[in-house]
Amino acid sequence: MDQPLLRPYADREGESRFSQHNADLLDTNQNCLRTVSVLDLLNDELNMKLDLIAEPDSHTERRIKELDMKTKRYWLLTFKKLLSNTNFTEIMQKMLKTLENYYQYPVDIEFTVNFTDDDIFKINLVQCRPLQTKGIKANVKLPENIKPEKVLFASQGYTMGGNISQPIKRIIYVDSQAYAETPISQKYSIARLIGKLNRGIINREITPTILFGPGRWGTTTPSLGVPVNFAEINKITVLVEIAYEGGNLMPELSFGTHFFQDLVESDIFYIALFPQKEDVVFNKDKLSEMPNLLPDIFPEERKYQDVIKVYEVDSGQLQIMCDIVSQKVICLFT
Repeated sequence: MDQPLLRPYADREGESRFSQHNADLLDTNQNCLRTVSVLDLLNDELNMKLDLIAEPDSHTERRIKELDMKTKRYWLLTFKKLLSNTNFTEIMQKMLKTLENYYQYPVDIEFTVNFTDDDIFKINLVQCRPLQTKGIKANVKLPENIKPEKVLFASQGYTMGGNISQPIKRIIYVDSQAYAETPISQKYSIARLIGKLNRGIINREITPTILFGPGRWGTTTPSLGVPVNFAEINKITVLVEIAYEGGNLMPELSFGTHFFQDLVESDIFYIALFPQKEDVVFNKDKLSEMPNLLPDIFPEERKYQDVIKVYEVDSGQLQIMCDIVSQKVICLFT
């Protein structure tokens, strides 16, 4: 709330791509829930000033005009004027602080905002619950002068879970290319197989496991990632989302939001990995040097051995470390 206009994208094209494109609403005429296009919704005559929540999408309008297509008004949901030209942010800060003081804990809330005829907004608090937090872990000193061939992956930022220095015994890797080429129906089978592997982890301390996968873990849309539920990954020690684009797979990551509260409460360390970035290292060829144990663990699932790889690492030979101060994370063979 201290930087309400901060955005994770750098340009207007990114703003257009990642802004909200659909909205769920209650249709009081048909008495049902519907999902509608935000563009269609905003082009209807809403009883409010649109510039409080949206602004013209000049980038899209220019492209449509260049293609000599029929033009109409295009909008982007940005909420910029609501956040910068009203006291909405100040009120929300006060509300959150009041609730935090009452619960003696940070809180997670759901709310609605309604506008009167003169564009004055009214906030309704719908839900409030304490937000699980973790204490500060011991400092971690990252090793220096590491030989490149020892590094499985290294990155900076895009982690959740604080400091960590954890040996890894097992690696479960969903191959991005193979997953992208897998038919949609089989992607659900792959998610269930991940669940079977997860249930096979009897003790997280004995078999600390890192799980790699393309796109969003926990999505309901297989083209965005692996559609697992949290019970199918709850015994994992480290969860990694890999940005990958290919076939019918899109690379937008969830940054742990599908399971945020569950990840925190279960103490699962999260990493978003962007192999295409210059400061990111991901030596996935290191994995191919090890035998895939999936056919040995589940012979009946042999047909998925090109998609799901299961590797065992000798005790103490693979370590993941993260320093929250520098935001650096590294996973290396010792």
